[in-house]
Amino acid sequence: MKRYTITLFVVIAGIASCTIDKGTTPQQKQNNPSTFLPKAIDDDWSRWIVGEWVGSGESDAGKGKGRVKIELGLNGQYLMIKGEAEITEMSPEQVRYLKNNLHATDEEIRRFQSETFKSLEIYTVDPKTGEVIGYLFDSLRCMAKGTGKREGNKEIMNWVWTGSGKGATSVRITEKLSEDRVRVTEKSTLPDGSIMEDKGEMTRVKKSSF
Repeated sequence: MKRYTITLFVVIAGIASCTIDKGTTPQQKQNNPSTFLPKAIDDDWSRWIVGEWVGSGESDAGKGKGRVKIELGLNGQYLMIKGEAEITEMSPEQVRYLKNNLHATDEEIRRFQSETFKSLEIYTVDPKTGEVIGYLFDSLRCMAKGTGKREGNKEIMNWVWTGSGKGATSVRITEKLSEDRVRVTEKSTLPDGSIMEDKGEMTRVKKSSF
């Protein structure tokens, strides 16, 4: 019962923080559209990208294959992206970087290569500015906040990393190639100033694999 009460309090507090009037004047209310209860996300990009995708990619670190499931959540207010990937090849440069910069042991590197990498990304659109806002979490305990925009068939996101990835920044371009193909490229600046580039393509899955 105590846990339920605490959870209920958090929900009520969250609702209160969203609904409280922070001193908006009558003139401001007249000039600005309501953001209290925004409509569910229903733009062309979001409708297209929802679904399941599989593909492969490569970077300066090596090669891998992965799959993602994208769906609308929280009453359609957010795009929720769950991803899984396996490393198929790790470059000698990446092994040296992990050992010299992150002080990884041989056992940790072997475990990293054998484990499934997982990530969760959450996107929405600011109802006032139209800016895309994203949050990313992964199984290496890296976190990132991204802001960006969508232009035609491209989404451009600028990420700032925290957690285990603290100090890194990256620019990711997601490009719609067709209804069933997508290309992703990302250029990352690591804390030591070095640059890493990733690129990959994915195709839509017709039958669920998750």
